[in-house]
Amino acid sequence: MSIAPGTRLGQYEVQDFIGQGAMGLVYRAYHAQLERTGAVKVMQAISPDPDTTARFRHEAQAIAQMRHPNILNVYDFGDFEGTPYMIVEYVPGGSLANRLSQGMIDQAAALNFLRGIAAGLDYAHSRGVVHRDIKPANVLLEPDDTPVIADFGLAKLLQGSSLKSMTGVTTGTPAYMAPEQVTGSKVGPAADRYSLATIAYEMLTGVIPFDGEALMELLYAQVHREPPPPSSRNSSLGPRVDAVLMRGLAKDPNARWESGTAFVRALEEALAPKPAPAVARTMVMASPVASTVRVGAAVAGAAVEARNADEPVMLAYPSPPPPVARKKSRKGLFALTAVVIVLILALAGLAIYEYLNQPVQLTLTPSTVVAGDSIVVTASHLPANQAGEIQVWSQRRVIPFHAGPGGNVAVQISIPRDLEVGAHLVMICWNGACHSQKTLQVLAPVALATPVASTSPSPAPSTSPTASPTAMLSTSQTSVPMRATIYVYGVHFSNSQTVTIALFDPASSTVTLETWSATTTSSGGFGTSITLPATALAGNARITACDSNRVCATAYVRVTQG
Repeated sequence: MSIAPGTRLGQYEVQDFIGQGAMGLVYRAYHAQLERTGAVKVMQAISPDPDTTARFRHEAQAIAQMRHPNILNVYDFGDFEGTPYMIVEYVPGGSLANRLSQGMIDQAAALNFLRGIAAGLDYAHSRGVVHRDIKPANVLLEPDDTPVIADFGLAKLLQGSSLKSMTGVTTGTPAYMAPEQVTGSKVGPAADRYSLATIAYEMLTGVIPFDGEALMELLYAQVHREPPPPSSRNSSLGPRVDAVLMRGLAKDPNARWESGTAFVRALEEALAPKPAPAVARTMVMASPVASTVRVGAAVAGAAVEARNADEPVMLAYPSPPPPVARKKSRKGLFALTAVVIVLILALAGLAIYEYLNQPVQLTLTPSTVVAGDSIVVTASHLPANQAGEIQVWSQRRVIPFHAGPGGNVAVQISIPRDLEVGAHLVMICWNGACHSQKTLQVLAPVALATPVASTSPSPAPSTSPTASPTAMLSTSQTSVPMRATIYVYGVHFSNSQTVTIALFDPASSTVTLETWSATTTSSGGFGTSITLPATALAGNARITACDSNRVCATAYVRVTQG
């Protein structure tokens, strides 16, 4: 029996269904004695094994101890018949994501949201808690627009679970993930501050830093590319705002702002209009002339001997001295010339620096192959005559290379017939570090025809769609236990189309075991979570994805007993 309306969790009674998130289902709950409404988060994405349950309790205790007006309160937590749950404060005002979907917000409102989010993050970081998935959907809004951060620390619960990818990418939302999260490096408070800067960028420009990218291109951009300056997307933003946001989005965690509050304070100062320069007030004097004003004898006596108090007295001001002709100085011209020369040299140096530090461009041709075929690995923008190696994972295989004088590499690689089907990483490395990577999709050495998802055997080959050479399908894991939830994502499908995802188990079967659906983005990519059914068999299984234009791709997973 699972948690559902009517279930009692301690003093709380589960009421109506609210929605579904990455962790599982969300219900409204009510505590009759306290007359308090809460929200029950049913953690379906967390495996019910002892280690995961213990980690859930540890994280839940740390979250429940936090008390801050910008952090969602945790009322209770536990497990119901093996399923972990958490009862949290109910915030009915929607999320920041809902607000952003209605259009851009003004700068004053944006700063108000950012101040609250930053305050909550700084408080949590001071207690050793890192969120790991800061995004607008995880920021709830009170009726007075006070931002409240939800799902604090829950992303950490998924580490090591079925949602962790084979590349080591920890959980999080790709558009807001820090580079160290994408690469699987150590994640600390700086990652939350990177996400905060991403939200600020989105609120001030209307788009995320890497907009319009497919999933894998987005992950690559988070690690290797700099986003466009905010002012290039909103001309009302100046270079001071660019500097603040670009520091917040620095690839190096140590180069980012030291706290969320410091970031927001600097952003507020950068957005404030510059005060007008002070102008000295000038008093205009009339030209000196002879005065014919009558002056009393007592006043004029010190300067003029008046014969009669009623007679007019003439006072004359001395004429100002003639201007002295000055020789024009050439120092200003020399200084201006020097500044121009320095500026030209700086721009030239910057251009040379950017040319020498272009990110390595790695290409696999083709990127989807059948085991036993060959691919050509090309790379550019390497140091001239650089020696190194190309590594193929998950079964480590090393192929040496030597770049030419122009920093280019072209190597042909044979894919072993016994290489495990699924997604593999191809990386180019030298001097003890890997500088770029691409995903290679390896298919079983069989025909590339992909059956349409159905509950009956596939139609004849003449009517079956075939896997497009450009479409690619990947899964977050290549080996998963039964009932596990995995992430399936694809690229190069038709734009804005419905995709049918089908599971064939065993892989040789022509009858679908279960189907799901997703919708591609305007760039032809999609990503969705699927849960393997309890009827899945141990061994190799095949997952296909076909859109309504009959563009298809295939991925393989190995199902284990768990």
